[in-house]
Amino acid sequence: MTDTATVQALQARLESMEKRLQEADDREAIWRLMMVMQNAIDNRDIATYAAGFTEDGVWAGVVGRGVGPKGVEEILGKYMRPFESQSQRTWHTTLDVIIDIDIDGDTATSTSKFQHITHTETNELRVWHLGAYDDKLVRTPQGWKYTQRNAYVIVPYMEPKFQLVGAEG
Repeated sequence: MTDTATVQALQARLESMEKRLQEADDREAIWRLMMVMQNAIDNRDIATYAAGFTEDGVWAGVVGRGVGPKGVEEILGKYMRPFESQSQRTWHTTLDVIIDIDIDGDTATSTSKFQHITHTETNELRVWHLGAYDDKLVRTPQGWKYTQRNAYVIVPYMEPKFQLVGAEG
């Protein structure tokens, strides 16, 4: 017969394992959201990008501030028009991602870097610039979404506070 202490220890271990598995699943889901967003921008699919935000989610960067999917689509749609040709397109890579799931398990923060890559007239690789994202996310019935995404350029250097037009906390 199993004593109460053993059952409690096993239950605590199971709960700990379930929590770690949920955190791993959440990090994977957030990483996948980042990749969907990256690909949407690369393909100039601004509607898909904007759908990654909650109704009150804020995108802030050097071009302005958008609130909610409609606001994000509006502000980015002004600047991210379809590429006229493949020779003009850029691609993003997302680097140095750190995702922290908050203790409540339903909110998270992340930081990452991004770079835009294009090619020169002689078809050589060219990194156009390096930037950073500071993100806040929330679990929704539709999955993880951004409540805040601050995007700013690191290289060439500009003070982030001058880039985040209308950013809030």
